[in-house]
Amino acid sequence: MIRRYFFLWLALVLLPAPALAAAPEMTGIFPAVASPGSIVTIIGGPFEQQVQIVFGDRTLSPIRIAQKQLTFVVPQLAEGDYLLFLQAGEQHSQRSLFFRVVLPAPSITSLTPSKIEACTTGEQRQVVLQGRDLHRGVQALLDGVALAAEQNGNTLTFTLPELPPGMHQVQVINPDGKRSVPVSLLVDALPEILSVSRGEENVNYYELLISGKNFSYNSTLVVNGRPITPFYPGSLQVDSIAFRNCKTLIYKRYPPSSQPTQLNLQIINPDGKESAVYTLSAP
Repeated sequence: MIRRYFFLWLALVLLPAPALAAAPEMTGIFPAVASPGSIVTIIGGPFEQQVQIVFGDRTLSPIRIAQKQLTFVVPQLAEGDYLLFLQAGEQHSQRSLFFRVVLPAPSITSLTPSKIEACTTGEQRQVVLQGRDLHRGVQALLDGVALAAEQNGNTLTFTLPELPPGMHQVQVINPDGKRSVPVSLLVDALPEILSVSRGEENVNYYELLISGKNFSYNSTLVVNGRPITPFYPGSLQVDSIAFRNCKTLIYKRYPPSSQPTQLNLQIINPDGKESAVYTLSAP
């Protein structure tokens, strides 16, 4: 009996001790600065399946493990520096690193519309801005000036104020001061004739109602190369135009005969912008 226990004890003594897992080591990390949700790679090794990342006061599991590298996702944390090291069971990496979490700058993904006609009013001047990483309290900037805007998540809605024609810049700025890259918004003042219809008729003249956009109160109508301007007392000009609004001009025409002829109409605004020629047949 004593001999049997002796050999059992001897066998237990001679059993090889379980191997302790080697401490994981880090030789590098890329990138060392990233935003929450970014994928980061740690270089080093050897990395076993039980290795974990201690990130500040959190313990993270890698999303991919290879012998000499592992990857993980940056957690949702406030901006700042966090101590990072590796852990495998009771073993810790001798080296630790500081990792910087930065919040991304906001960005604009679309403006709808990105072009506004100069003479539009009311709801037609409403712009919907879609973006990414727009924090609560984000502001919309137009040419560097803050606009009143309604926020719904990553969407801002605002009404464009009166602006001179041309290109303008729209940005967003988060409460932390980070700004988006500006995007362009066009205020288009190019006149355009969309349609012409007959209006009031009299014995020696009739009216042509010119419908379109971006007409000015002092636009010039060119008919077959001849400029027609608003009527002024004492003027020798008979034909004249009247401004109803930025979408309608009234051409009072005194025809030389009752026979239809080809009329080529064009609008020229005071800034020199010209519409395309509109052709119709009328007396």
